[in-house]
Amino acid sequence: MLKNALYYQEEKESYKAKVLSCLPLYGKEKEAWEKRVGKSFPALFLLRLSEEPFYPEGGGQAPDKGTIDGAELLFAENVEDEYIVHLLAKEIPEGTEVLCKVDYAYRRRQSENHSGEHIFAGLISSRFGYSNVGFHMELTAENPHVTVDFNGELSEEALSELELAVNAVIRRNLPVEEKYVEEQESEEQESKEQESGGSNSEKSSEKLTGEELPIGSLEQGKKTIEFRQKKALSGAIRVVSIPGVDSCACCGTHVKRTGEIGLFKLLSFEKHRGGTRVFLLAGELAFLDTQKKEKLLFKVSRKLSTDYQSLSERVDKLKEQTEEERGRRIALSLQAVELLGNRYKKELFIQKRAVFTGKPFLGEGLEYYGNKNLVVFHFPDFEMVLLNKACESLKSYVDTDFFCFSRRGEQEWQFAGAGQAGFLERFKKWKEEGHFSGGGKEEMLQGRFRGSREELKDWIDSAE
Repeated sequence: MLKNALYYQEEKESYKAKVLSCLPLYGKEKEAWEKRVGKSFPALFLLRLSEEPFYPEGGGQAPDKGTIDGAELLFAENVEDEYIVHLLAKEIPEGTEVLCKVDYAYRRRQSENHSGEHIFAGLISSRFGYSNVGFHMELTAENPHVTVDFNGELSEEALSELELAVNAVIRRNLPVEEKYVEEQESEEQESKEQESGGSNSEKSSEKLTGEELPIGSLEQGKKTIEFRQKKALSGAIRVVSIPGVDSCACCGTHVKRTGEIGLFKLLSFEKHRGGTRVFLLAGELAFLDTQKKEKLLFKVSRKLSTDYQSLSERVDKLKEQTEEERGRRIALSLQAVELLGNRYKKELFIQKRAVFTGKPFLGEGLEYYGNKNLVVFHFPDFEMVLLNKACESLKSYVDTDFFCFSRRGEQEWQFAGAGQAGFLERFKKWKEEGHFSGGGKEEMLQGRFRGSREELKDWIDSAE
């Protein structure tokens, strides 16, 4: 954290600065940076500037986006809280005065979401005593989101209430304040950390409900400043506070007042390592996400010829109808399996177990093909559940090893199979020869065959 950095002090889109150094990257160091940004470059350079307009990666927040002398800023990193290095694919000589342009729309989205997360985590800390043990913002993906992990379980009802509470704080338009304090080690602070479960146990500094023990507590003059923190800190500590709601050690960028956030929205949640992982959005991205989902809701409503208030009931009826239709389809499919099994058994009887049965394998309709040691049945468009049912049904017609196949693409088939003693060992050998994947028991195998129809037919003809 650089206390005097421009990204904390000013809200501008353009800055002038001088290049203090420009270091070319080679070999493994260059490869390491390319891996971080997910792209290869003919050349890469690390620049130091006389000013610090770009926020570097830190605290779960990605670095700023922008340009330096017209070149895209690929990454910005804080080096031991002393200076920031800027990754560019362009060399700029030392001493050059450059124009730095910050993508302020992106910065604002990060600030909105980071500030929304502070309110949310602060309320959870005060009401439930849970700590924020993981935080990451992914705001440039196709489906942007913020991920926050808490070390305690939260119910859907509790999260719904918290969502309302966060939006209530936003509407109050409270100031988002920052203070810098210096660490002062004391026996009293160490004792408090031990009582609160160590430096990784976050507690609320602004108590809303219950009796909470803060994990951070620094003396500044005659006033004790309490705040949440995720790890032990030293030196100058930046504390971001929202009066009566939250106070937390943080190096990220934030809005000036909670009203600037506009909207806070919970997207989903799941159990995670004994706690709760929450996915959320705030600010403009929360609005855009809500707008997108609302448009989809009305689009579906129109297609189903119902208003959105009745959409859930309409979907339930369609689901019920679909299940009934699926049941009828399965029944008809199994009737087709029985007919094919009867046809196979009848042909075997007429041919008195000739070497080959059926017609050359086409893989286009209901058919069978094989020999006295192996038979393959084909069922177009059968899902795996149906293939397993077909195998069970065909056991009463077939007294040799057999497979039920269904095409999945030009070069892929799925199958279920059953056989006699030794069938599993035969299958293992076929897997070693290629094409096959999957497994199971002799009573029932399932998996995939990769290859064309001609390759599948050749394998049937040559299978031992």
